[in-house]
Amino acid sequence: MKKSRRFYGIRKKLVIFTILAAILPLGIMGVVLAGSINRNVTKLNLENYSHNSSKMLGNYQMMLQGFDELTRNHITNAYIQKSLERKELLPQDKAYVNRSLWYSDNQYTEYGIFIDNKGNEYFSNKIITGVDSEDILSEGLKEALADNYSKTKIMYSTINLDGKEDSGVFLVRNIRHMEQNVDPGILIIKLNQDFYDNIFFEVNRHSPAVYVMADRKGEVCCQTGGGEEQEKISRELLLEADKKVSKETDEVVYFAVDRQICFASTDQNQDFLFLSIVPKSVIQAPARNFLKSLGLTMLIAIIVCGVMSAFVSHPLRKAISGISRIMSNFDGKSLNQEIQITTNTELDQVAVSYNKMLKHIGGLMDEVKKEQEEIRMNEYNSLVYQINPHFLYNTLDNIHMLARMDGDETMVKLIQSLSGMLRISISKGENDVPLSRELEHVRCYLNIEQIRNEDLFEYEIMAEETVLQVMVPKIILQPVVENCIKYGFADIEKGGMIKVDVKAEGDFLEMRVTNNGSSMEPEILKKLNQMQYQEMEQIKRTFPQKKGGYGISNVVCRLCLRYGAGFRICYESTEETGTLCTIRLPMEEKIYADQCVDTTENG
Repeated sequence: MKKSRRFYGIRKKLVIFTILAAILPLGIMGVVLAGSINRNVTKLNLENYSHNSSKMLGNYQMMLQGFDELTRNHITNAYIQKSLERKELLPQDKAYVNRSLWYSDNQYTEYGIFIDNKGNEYFSNKIITGVDSEDILSEGLKEALADNYSKTKIMYSTINLDGKEDSGVFLVRNIRHMEQNVDPGILIIKLNQDFYDNIFFEVNRHSPAVYVMADRKGEVCCQTGGGEEQEKISRELLLEADKKVSKETDEVVYFAVDRQICFASTDQNQDFLFLSIVPKSVIQAPARNFLKSLGLTMLIAIIVCGVMSAFVSHPLRKAISGISRIMSNFDGKSLNQEIQITTNTELDQVAVSYNKMLKHIGGLMDEVKKEQEEIRMNEYNSLVYQINPHFLYNTLDNIHMLARMDGDETMVKLIQSLSGMLRISISKGENDVPLSRELEHVRCYLNIEQIRNEDLFEYEIMAEETVLQVMVPKIILQPVVENCIKYGFADIEKGGMIKVDVKAEGDFLEMRVTNNGSSMEPEILKKLNQMQYQEMEQIKRTFPQKKGGYGISNVVCRLCLRYGAGFRICYESTEETGTLCTIRLPMEEKIYADQCVDTTENG
């Protein structure tokens, strides 16, 4: 019986499923891919080498425009134009022609030859007179110049220099006078090694493929690749490529020759062929290697899956059984029964998440208890400190009347301000008040503080008339101006100034409180600006307040409860400008008007 339980439950299912999951998909994949891998990988390899031929053609075409511009600069050169006139040039002018020929700014020029219509040759900083162009020009160059009125022709040819033949790719062009009807001159420019290097730019020259640039007559202009020993390209292959290549587009075509595949393309003028010649074995090698790797991988995967499933199944079954038992017995009361497993699988994260959930539930229960305790305490305090507002107002009115009868204007102003503050603070238990009443509350507070601190500060309160009826949480500005007096003016005896400015900014109400007192310490400024992004308990611990007092922490907490993340409060403080507090609240009641009113009252 004990032996039969070796594959009991989840362990047995896991082993069977793992083996089937390895054999079935890999077997089907092997059957399907066996027929398509060779075709697809070979096609991809063909596209890769075809792209190399396209790159060679593209590099060549990018240089053509620069070649045309190079020869055009020689046509427009004043001294070259002057050399084509009927009269002979002065020696100084001939030197300028020679210099203009050799100081052209082109990195692909090896040397240039200019033969004017009087037989003067300009070459290698030398001026040679009485030169016969027949001695220099090959038959191919003569044909190109004869059929070409004044266009730049690029071709592979051979010229005779001092009895020595020099082969390569040349730019040839008839240089004609732009105003006079005279015989043209002849410009011959040989392209240097940089030209050939640029043709094969971004082409892997160490690959088994051979990359060739050839003319349409079967002459190889330049060749690279093919490993250490470059294979000589037969003329027959080049002529065959010339037949196969498209004469209308620059599309790359490829065809098989013996044991090779040739990729060929030509430029629009059909001057040159660009070929990539690759052995068939190189094209097919990736497919064969991939199939071998696939077969070996499938075999190893099946073996590994069968072996590993036997080892993995036992700890997983044990862990799942333990999780199932603990979670089934959870009654919501015992929060200390955590899951302790180590399987190095996702089950470990399940256990960690379950343990975190227990701790979170315990924390939530503690918070609920604490909140209920605070609610009961607040209700008790509310009953203890509850007073009759009418009795308080009537008493203040009697004191106000007596002070007026005695002619004590300071006392009258103090009682009026205090009465106004109390009315707005109580406000029949309402939490939101119109902005006009909030500003009146601030004005009353500032009046009282001016009486307490004679000559310490002045104040201004300005607000747009269009926002005076917008509802805002009460007593949010008074703690701000209180801090202006308490901390901003702590080091001065007079000359302080507090400005309160309220206006609409789009869908927001912006309240700005500035004072010209001492600047804040950077640490305090940082704490103030971070409070709105913190949790409630952390806000309360940032600046502990005295019992019964309102502070910035209180304001931020109430704004968080009221608006969530929809409000902003920002402090800025410098020695030069003092301190600015900006509070932005979303306006729930939008009032628009073109006129603003100045509700300034100077204390």
